Amino acid sequence: KMGMNQNENNMLTLSSEAISAEVGVLGSMLIDEAAVGPVMMAVSEEDFLTQEAKRVFQAIRDRYARGEPVDPLLVAADLGDAYRPRLAEYIDQTVSSANAEGYARALKRTSRLYRLRQLGEELSQAEDEDACRALIDRGNLLLCERPGVRRLTMEQGFREFFARHDPKHPPEYVKWGLGGLDQEVHAAGGDMVVIGGYPSAGKTAFALQIAFAMARTRRVGFFSYETAADKLHDRTVACQAQLSFRQIMTGKLEEADFQRVYELRSRLTAPGLELIEANGMTVSAISSYAMAHHYDVVLVDYLQKIPAARGGRPANDFERVSQVSSDLQQLGRTTGKVVIALSQLSRAERKRGGDRPSIPTMSSLRQSGQIEQDADVVMLLYKKDPEAPLSQRVLDVAKNKDGESGLHMLLDFDGDKQRFSRANGTYIPPSKREPDPQQSIFQPVSGRWLPSPFDGKEEN
Repeated sequence: KMGMNQNENNMLTLSSEAISAEVGVLGSMLIDEAAVGPVMMAVSEEDFLTQEAKRVFQAIRDRYARGEPVDPLLVAADLGDAYRPRLAEYIDQTVSSANAEGYARALKRTSRLYRLRQLGEELSQAEDEDACRALIDRGNLLLCERPGVRRLTMEQGFREFFARHDPKHPPEYVKWGLGGLDQEVHAAGGDMVVIGGYPSAGKTAFALQIAFAMARTRRVGFFSYETAADKLHDRTVACQAQLSFRQIMTGKLEEADFQRVYELRSRLTAPGLELIEANGMTVSAISSYAMAHHYDVVLVDYLQKIPAARGGRPANDFERVSQVSSDLQQLGRTTGKVVIALSQLSRAERKRGGDRPSIPTMSSLRQSGQIEQDADVVMLLYKKDPEAPLSQRVLDVAKNKDGESGLHMLLDFDGDKQRFSRANGTYIPPSKREPDPQQSIFQPVSGRWLPSPFDGKEEN
C-alpha cells in the first residue's frame, strides 16, 4: 500500500511538472509569434496531457498552418469565450518567450515519462504475452525520438549548406568492406537496402561479410530466419581467418588452424556484430529488439521469412510480403537505423530460343513489387554463368536512389572460405553487349568476307 501511494505521488508530481511545461509552451506562443515555428518542430499535440491544452495547441497550429496571425484574441475567438480566462492565465504565468524551446524540451521529457509510467501500470495488469508485447511496442515508440514535421526555408537551407558539406566533416555512410562499393552506394540512417539473390548465390555469406565490415564502426544486429547463430559465427570465422568452412563443420581443424583463430582474437571479437536467431519475430519485434540493443544497422536474412504482424489481416503471401516490406521501410524511417534486407528472387526464366536463364532484374524480387518501391538501394547477386558451380558472381546495383545505378561488379567467391573479393576485369551484361556483326549487301562486315544470300546464284 505504501508503495502504491508513493507511485501515485510520483505520478502526481510528474503530471504537475508536465502541466507547468504546457503553460510555458502555450504562453510563449501566445506572447511571441516567432516562437510558434520552433515549438511546432519540437512538440506535437500528443505531448500535452490535458485536453484543454491540446485544444489550444491545435487552434494555434491551425492558424499557423493557414498563414494567419497567432494573436491571443484571434485564438480565443476560434476557441470560444470559455477559453479566454485560460489563455490569459497562460500568458500571465509565462515570464518570457525566450525560453520557449526549453519549455518544449521539458514538455517532451515529462509527458513521455508520464506516459511510460502509465504503460508500466498497464503492463503489470496485462492478461497475456500478446498484450505485453503490444504495450512494449508502444513504449519503444515513445522512447524512439521520432522527428516532428520539419520545415526548411531556402534561407535556412543556404545557411546550413556549408556546415552540412564541410570537407572536414564528410557525411557518414556505412562501409561495405568491398572495394569500389563504398564509392558507389551511399547508405545512411533511415535507408532501406535490399539484396536479392537466387538460392546458392551466396547472399547469406555476402551479408555476413558486409555486416562484419560495418560492425567495425557501428553496432549491427543480424537477424537470421534460416541459420543458427553458431553456424553463422563459424562461417564468419572461416571468412575472416581464411579457414576451410568444410573442415570447421566436419571437425577436422588442425592445431595450426586453432592457433590462427586464437591469434586473430582481437580482430574477431572487436566488431559490434550480434547474431540473432529470429524465427517467428515480426518486424515490430525486430524493431523493439533493435532499439533495446542500440543497433545502428539492422540486417534481416531474409525478408520473405518474416511473419505477418499479430492481428494483421494479410490474405496471402503477396499481401504479407508487401506489408513486411513497408514495415521494414518504416522501421528505418522512424528509428534512423540502416535496414538491410535479403530477398529471394523469383525463379530465373529461360531466354526465348535458348537454354540459358535470363539475368535478374528488380522485377525478379520474389512475391511483391512493393519491395522495389520501398527500397532506397537494390542490389542483385547472381552467378555470371548459372550453369557453372564455381562461377564468378555479379553484383548488380539495380536501384540507387542517391547515386548511379547500373553498376555491375564482378566478384570472386570462395565458397569453402565463405569469402567474396573484387575480381579483375569488368562485367557487361548480355543486354548491353554489342551484337555480333551480320553480313548484308548494304553493310558488309569490315575485315572479313561472309557469303551473302545472293552469292553463287545466277541472274535469270
